[in-house]
Amino acid sequence: MKAFALRRPGEPPALVERPVPRPGPGEVLVRTTAALICVWDGHTAAAAPSGLGHEAVGVVEAVGGGVCPSYVGRRVGVEGHGRLAEYFRAPAAGAGLVPLPDTVSDHQALYAAGALPTGFAAAEEAAPAPGGSIAIFGQGTVGLSATVAAGRLLGARVIAVEPEMKRQRLALRFGADVVVDPAYEDTAERLLELTGGAGADCAIVATPSPGAARAARAGTAEGAKVTYARCRPPRGRGERLARALHLIGDGLVEPTVMTTHEFPFHRVGEAFTRLGTREPGMIKPIILFPRPAGPQQQTETGDPR
Repeated sequence: MKAFALRRPGEPPALVERPVPRPGPGEVLVRTTAALICVWDGHTAAAAPSGLGHEAVGVVEAVGGGVCPSYVGRRVGVEGHGRLAEYFRAPAAGAGLVPLPDTVSDHQALYAAGALPTGFAAAEEAAPAPGGSIAIFGQGTVGLSATVAAGRLLGARVIAVEPEMKRQRLALRFGADVVVDPAYEDTAERLLELTGGAGADCAIVATPSPGAARAARAGTAEGAKVTYARCRPPRGRGERLARALHLIGDGLVEPTVMTTHEFPFHRVGEAFTRLGTREPGMIKPIILFPRPAGPQQQTETGDPR
């Protein structure tokens, strides 16, 4: 099988050939059907020699010992690492593997496996009061997900801070009440103006821009909480994924509008490079996997199956 991983330290990741893994006790083997990549993959490449990618959906192809055979054939959404591969192993329970309902497409489910839970968790950590104001810096997939959660689920007044026009429009579509453009406005002054001089009640920083953290502190009320969106800890991962799927299935969130580019798996390296250089207009690329004839007749040890 092919996997997108580091070949040698210091080199960019690339497609490599690896044996199809064998699921161990309590594990399933998933055939990947689609995946997303994000800029975070670039930051973690050196620490993830086993493979990149943490947002994937697929179909269970085989199960290990102690796992009910009925798992085989199920569509599943999966969080974790090393998901940019034609096949990967995952724990059958307790680590973010959730069966996908028929009401949710593979494309939609990809966001439930990554960006949506991360944005939701950031919004809940910031904890804006209903009707209170929250400034959300950066409207990439995580920032947009935080915008949905803060505005539509928590009832806050969302002030989105984003310089790129496409992302500004999506922020308004995702529930932002107003958008501040830091390329043309002094963000902190604008936040004070929009809040009657008091400053925003809290803020989320969902961008690596060095000026965002400074503006967040200057544009919020004294003692206000500033939350930094990041990959969430494993605890509660499956619950967050399941909740995002529920919101998508009920039509409260349509995340696929955040997808701006589509690549077949053999061009994943190109997608990774273009996203890493922050190509204008690119928010989230989806990677589509071909349907193979079947798992290669080889395990991790190279033994015939």
